[in-house]
Amino acid sequence: MLAVSVVVSKNEHLRNYRVKRPSKSQPPMLLTALKLKLAALVAVAGIDTADMPGASKEFTDILTALKADQDQVQKTPGAGPDVNKSFNDAVAKVRDLAQKDDKDAIYALAHWGVLSGANINEVAALFRKAADKGQILAKSELAQVLMQAGAQNPDAVKEAIKLIKEAEAADNKVSRRMLAQLHLQGVTEGEKGLVVVEKSAAKAKELLEKGEKAQDGEATLGLAQIYSAGVEGIPQDQQKALDYLIEAGKQGSAVALSTYGARLLNGDPDTKESPKLVKKDVTAALKMFNEAAEKGLAAANRILGQIYENGVGADGADVKQDVTKAFDYYTKAANGNDPQALFRLGNAFETGIIKDPKGARDNKDNILIQPNPKSALDLYRLAAQNNLAEAFYNVGVYYETGTVVDKDPAKAFTFLMKASTAGIAQAMNRLAGLYANGTGVTQDVVAAAGWYQRAADMGFAPAQIALGILYEQGAGVRQSRMVAAGLYADAAQQGVALAMLRLANLYAVGVVPGTPELPRAWAYAMQADEVAKKSGNKADIDVTANVLKQLETKMKAEEITEAKKIFEKLPKPQAGAATAAPTVQDSAPTKGGDAKKKK
Repeated sequence: MLAVSVVVSKNEHLRNYRVKRPSKSQPPMLLTALKLKLAALVAVAGIDTADMPGASKEFTDILTALKADQDQVQKTPGAGPDVNKSFNDAVAKVRDLAQKDDKDAIYALAHWGVLSGANINEVAALFRKAADKGQILAKSELAQVLMQAGAQNPDAVKEAIKLIKEAEAADNKVSRRMLAQLHLQGVTEGEKGLVVVEKSAAKAKELLEKGEKAQDGEATLGLAQIYSAGVEGIPQDQQKALDYLIEAGKQGSAVALSTYGARLLNGDPDTKESPKLVKKDVTAALKMFNEAAEKGLAAANRILGQIYENGVGADGADVKQDVTKAFDYYTKAANGNDPQALFRLGNAFETGIIKDPKGARDNKDNILIQPNPKSALDLYRLAAQNNLAEAFYNVGVYYETGTVVDKDPAKAFTFLMKASTAGIAQAMNRLAGLYANGTGVTQDVVAAAGWYQRAADMGFAPAQIALGILYEQGAGVRQSRMVAAGLYADAAQQGVALAMLRLANLYAVGVVPGTPELPRAWAYAMQADEVAKKSGNKADIDVTANVLKQLETKMKAEEITEAKKIFEKLPKPQAGAATAAPTVQDSAPTKGGDAKKKK
């Protein structure tokens, strides 16, 4: 499963790692949750009625009921309603309302369809129907769907640009930013380069300034980014960039707050390329985050949770680690529908959380959150509804493995495909396994090889090994032991013993058929043996020792001497072994799809 890293840096990021499957136990109440009053304006499941002037009472009531159920799940995970059923019930009611030509209901069906991977043509038809009835959000999101057609469909691009301009004229902030981006890059059509949207940094700046005046923090952030990088006609100006960044944070941009807050926490580096404009000021950073949190900005609560979960400074000199306070903030952020906070809480229920990392895990007084996979799945689903790629992956793994739900390969495939197209390497690897096995999808070894390749290109060791085996066998790709050796070597550099053993086996029979290189094979087997011994895994140690023994029975004394020299010269694995790395006991896809899925 994927878990979230909570390191606050200049660019917040997620680090993926495996976690052990938790035991099934009942959780206590999560923490004291932030109680939100349900008002006429509702933000739930990726839809905010604040952006829907004139939304009907029937439509708002449906969303209000859904939000109440989701809030209850966050407050009392495991004891609240089934969040998946609540969402499905809401969809059914919205569908009934859409049949009565409610434009906002029609838009909601299309919006949710995009998130759930529905047929894109059906989704586009719903967006178009809502747009024809004057639903501005539908115009903006239909434009985004049409823009994906790109160069393959110039007519779709022109329609998208027309919709973007219409939505911008109706004061849609997303379309305004989209139009600004189009002006930054310019859009032309045909060999003669017919101008569809003029490339003009000045016009882009004018649009973003219009957004900035309308208190659109994301537009203001766009101005900060323009001045930070500099574009044609607008020279780089780091002071202006900082001024706009600070203003964007005041206007509610979570990215701006995160970026500026991190700069305050760490201070700007002193380099020739960039002036040191922000000095380290942890107190000011916390004050900014707290003020934003008090105004209801979910991302600020989430960032505060990250700060207190890790602490700041050596030995917590600036901010002491406080796990209880951290999860109070995460809960508040989750109540504000922050997808990363929902995901972090899902991680917490996946593994359990103790108050004092130095204390005993089995001490009841030290347990903050009991492991509970059902609660974790509920929270992952909520995060997935907010389009978080990592959550798509985790939900997919639940359906693939049948954890607290019935195994459903088709659903697993759908969720893993979403996560894969969003760039999650682990998802690409598992998706490839589904294609190789024909699980939840028609068996397609070529497609499997393609997804393994994407994950391998991202440096994901299990995919590099699986793809190497396909190249050895010529399954879905043209057979090449040389390519296989390169892939295994890449994984071996990450400290993966299985990759080293694959190299040992490959050299034992010969990268060039008929020309075995036993000394090199022994050297890689010895490297695998060292890694296995460091891990302390007895089964792995037994395997590597057996491989060495078999090789040595075939080798002459001078070959063993040569092997030791090769071993000493082998590139040493990088510090920090690859995460989610397979052990030497793991299997990989074989020709014909008789693969064991990577866990």
